[in-house]
Amino acid sequence: MLDASSADVILNLVMDADDRTEGMMPGWDLETARQKMLFFTAPAQFGEVLQKVAGTLDAKFASSGPDLRERAISFVLGIAESLLSPVELDHNPQNKKLFGNAIMSDTDAAKYQAQTAELVKKWAAQNQNAYLAVTSRIKAEDIAVNKGDNLFVGWAGKWKEDNGRDPYANVDDYLNCFGALYQRGMYYPDLYFAREQGQTRTQFFNDYGLQAARCRRMGSLGGTTNPAIAVLGEDDLSGKSNIWGEEATAYVQRFPNKWHEVRKLIAKEQIAGGQTDDWAATKFTEWVVVDAMLGLRSVFLLKGLGRVAFQLRPDWHDDEKKLTYAGAEIYAILCKRMKLFDDILLEGADHVYARAAASRIGKSNNHFKIACTGQAALNVVRSFNAGHSETYPDAIKERMFTNMTLSYEVPQMHAASMATEDGIKDYEKRTGEKVDDGEGGSVVTSMIGRFNDAIRDYRVKSLLAALPEDSKFRAIDPATVKKLTGEPLNSPEFIAAAKSAGIDFDPESEEDAIDRAGTLCTKRVVVLLEKKNGLPRARILTASKRNFFQNTELLGVAFSTDFGNIQRMYMARMPLEITNWKTLYDDLDGNGYPVAGSVWAKRSDILSRIWPDWKRVFEVDGVKPEEYGSAIYVTPTLKQFIGMWEENVARASRFAEECGA
Repeated sequence: MLDASSADVILNLVMDADDRTEGMMPGWDLETARQKMLFFTAPAQFGEVLQKVAGTLDAKFASSGPDLRERAISFVLGIAESLLSPVELDHNPQNKKLFGNAIMSDTDAAKYQAQTAELVKKWAAQNQNAYLAVTSRIKAEDIAVNKGDNLFVGWAGKWKEDNGRDPYANVDDYLNCFGALYQRGMYYPDLYFAREQGQTRTQFFNDYGLQAARCRRMGSLGGTTNPAIAVLGEDDLSGKSNIWGEEATAYVQRFPNKWHEVRKLIAKEQIAGGQTDDWAATKFTEWVVVDAMLGLRSVFLLKGLGRVAFQLRPDWHDDEKKLTYAGAEIYAILCKRMKLFDDILLEGADHVYARAAASRIGKSNNHFKIACTGQAALNVVRSFNAGHSETYPDAIKERMFTNMTLSYEVPQMHAASMATEDGIKDYEKRTGEKVDDGEGGSVVTSMIGRFNDAIRDYRVKSLLAALPEDSKFRAIDPATVKKLTGEPLNSPEFIAAAKSAGIDFDPESEEDAIDRAGTLCTKRVVVLLEKKNGLPRARILTASKRNFFQNTELLGVAFSTDFGNIQRMYMARMPLEITNWKTLYDDLDGNGYPVAGSVWAKRSDILSRIWPDWKRVFEVDGVKPEEYGSAIYVTPTLKQFIGMWEENVARASRFAEECGA
């Protein structure tokens, strides 16, 4: 028998009648309503709940004001879009682990999808302006995210070019356009189901919260944030530096920047409480992470996946005490904030959901990003995973999860991985309990692109330094060289100049090797951790990619973050057929070294020739913790992250001044 309160809760959320949502960021209430409908409604009850919710909204639509009409359209359109996604269906309505054979049939799923689509079309016919107000906001965010360099706006542009119509302009076109991205046969959904079927371990993570729900429909099982994402994401919604030009920027600017509204809320709280600008900047990061966590909250509750990174202050990267106390304090705040969403999602829901989520209710689905610059970072990672700090025993109240970042090479990734595992062992020894890690938990990031960039920068500088002082090529700014294969380096004249200086320079093979440097380190450390250290799985997450092949050559790695630009690169690879979902292990011996004669061995040899430190970074003990912070691949990112943190603080100060004026 249906517990009607579940439908009532959904209706109250949609109709802005739930007092618990007061003070939430715009859109959080509707996203919670969608997730409650999709992921916390049992298959046997889905039709009845949908009928009550849709029927009530339909009965009120004609007499409602513009705001409630738009809210109704936004909610039901989101349900119609998600019901097109086999991934969304697999999380709950067709989840055999939860419901056995009592799952929703494909026929019923198609029926409910058609019903919701028809209802939105009915409303759009009654009030086209309300429908366009909803899709215009979606379009603005699609244009804005990652400066416009993302899959969804790219796909919309392709669809428009192929069909001659704006996919945001009517219901059928919108659902046909974006629904295609969620289908089997597309890379990301196929990756999700390959993992579900045991063909690979790789989980796809999206970049940050603005497209978390969209990416979840494709198969995202986690997300990330960092100081750059927090600040640049705010700029995105002002259209700053958008790759699509002035017209796109003007379109984005038609809508209020919701992050500015969050800044204003924080500024008022800051002034009322007499808090510092640093406090306000941390609070802003908290809002960014909560936004991202909400998009994946149901995946976390039901499956223990869906974690999102929260970067602890990068300017405290070497201060173990500050990081330890800050992490514990922030985690308690995040848990409290997420508990509110959990209460709403589980209210009136079938008991099967409470059982599935029991150990995670009220727990934050974040992991803390910590910059791997030395022993302090390794100590913090171990303490967080242990749920206890030997050095600061009053700081940590419960076990937390980590995401070691600014980690690039074999020594860092190996040390961070073992610190994580040692922390888990500490916890189990101290408590006598096994950790609830699911298949998510703590991770160690392999920052592939930034590592490769640093090696390329070294090579360019060494080439230029070897040339005579009067060479015209000495005027080249190394920062402008993004590829060795581009002009002016990839020219007979430059190659000859390098040869005259005693350097053999082959731009094609060297660029190929540099593009795979981070990949080689990732491949080796995974094999070492699994085969030499005997771990059931290595917790490596690949990120900061520059090419889509940094996905397909590392299939089998546990976690893989794709920013919007990498997702958009997939369009150039369509259709993409994967025949091997475990490419990470290709051409490696039992020690993780490239097999002699393989293309990977050739690349490693080239890297040894052009960068003296290659052999050091490829061995477990080649770089010591005290050397991490000064490495050529660590310092640029650390400088950028600290700079972005300082910009976050400066913005907090500016909003506080304006609020107090």
